[in-house]
Formats: sequence, structure tokens, C-alpha cells
Amino acid sequence: MNALDGIRGGLIVSSQSMDARSPLTDPHLLAVLARAAELGGPAGFRVDGAAVIRELRASTALPIIGIRKRRDPSFDTYITTSIADAMELIAAGADIVAAQATRGSRPSESFAEIVEAVHEAGGLMMADIATLAEAADAAAAGADIVATTLVGYTAESEGVMRPATRLVEDICAAIDVPVVLEGGVWTPDHVKAGFDAGATAVVAGSAITAPDLITRRLAAATPRAERDRDTRSAPVA
Repeated sequence: MNALDGIRGGLIVSSQSMDARSPLTDPHLLAVLARAAELGGPAGFRVDGAAVIRELRASTALPIIGIRKRRDPSFDTYITTSIADAMELIAAGADIVAAQATRGSRPSESFAEIVEAVHEAGGLMMADIATLAEAADAAAAGADIVATTLVGYTAESEGVMRPATRLVEDICAAIDVPVVLEGGVWTPDHVKAGFDAGATAVVAGSAITAPDLITRRLAAATPRAERDRDTRSAPVA
């Protein structure tokens, strides 16, 4: 069974740290979080960096989607923007490489060139997109999968509601390529809606592996949080 068949119809757990202050920037801890989540029955994982992939690969047979984030103010794109990064992810044990395929400036290598290199190395390519047009471009460039990862993070998709189930429907209707719903998935209803829209798989990250965001979300319903809001909104004498 290949990796695409492995994730089909299942939940993918994204184990990443979104806050540089978090102790979960430690690759070992991110791998541990993923391993703990595996007890709940996911179909695969999405993780950032070769170090996390290597540690996780040693303890799981589930498909791993690997990415490499490199933020450079000179470019709009930042997710797996080079062939070298893609090859490092595959060498570490990733089955699928995800790379940003939104429109905007990027380093010298094109998305299509990264796709070609990944295929030659025996991997599958996931395109992280934000619009239907980008999904079509990615499919034409050879992407095996498209994912709604970047909806809301680009100028073209600003203000679009997440999870982007409508975009999943639109892609499925227009393009013959597996679609993964990613971004803003917090509830079982979100997961069900993604599959109802035609998604091949659904990714959940913050709802599972981000203790800070989970805590903030629940703490917002406490009396203390309400008092704090009242204090902040009180007029200054």
C-alpha cells in the first residue's frame, strides 16, 4: 500500500510548534506528541524538519508528510522551497513531501522542479495551496495531492473561512487530484464536513498537538477571562 492509500479516508495529525517560545520546538518532543496521538488511530502525520521525521520514522509505520519551513523576508513562500530541503525530508523517512505552491515570489527553483525531484526520489508530492487556481497550477505541475493549508494566509485568500470545505468542493469538481482539508480543523463536525465535501484526508494540528492554543481556547470561557476582558474594556478615569 502506498502512502496515498494509507492516508485515504483518515485523519492526519500535524505535530508542529507554532510559537518559538514553546518548549515543543524540541524535535524529540514533537515526535513524542505524534507517537502519543498515534494511540488515537490517525492515518498519518505531518511534521516539520528532518530531525522530527527521523525520530518518528523509527517508531511508526504510518505515512509521514514532511515539510521544511524557512522564512526569508525576500520571498513570499516558506514551506519546502528547495530541492535540497525536499531530498533531506525524503532521506529522513518522509513518504510525502509538502511544498508551498501559492502564487508569489520564491527562491530560484520552481514548484514543478521540486515535484520532479521528489518523484525521481520515489516520493509523493503534496501542494500547499490557498485558491482553486493554485490547485489547478499545482496539479498541472505534477502534484499528487493538493491541500488547503494556506487558505487565509495569502493576500488572495484573506478572509476566507476555515476550514475551507467550500474550496475542497470546488477543487474536487474541477480537478482530478486528491484533496486534503487542512487548516482550522477543531471539531469532529469539521472532520465530517471535510469528507462530505470530497476530501481524501483531513489534517488536524492545533486541536491535538498545541497545548497553548487548546488552553487559550478553553480558558476563554472561564470567569477569570471574563473579568480580564471587563478590566481591559473599562473606561480610564
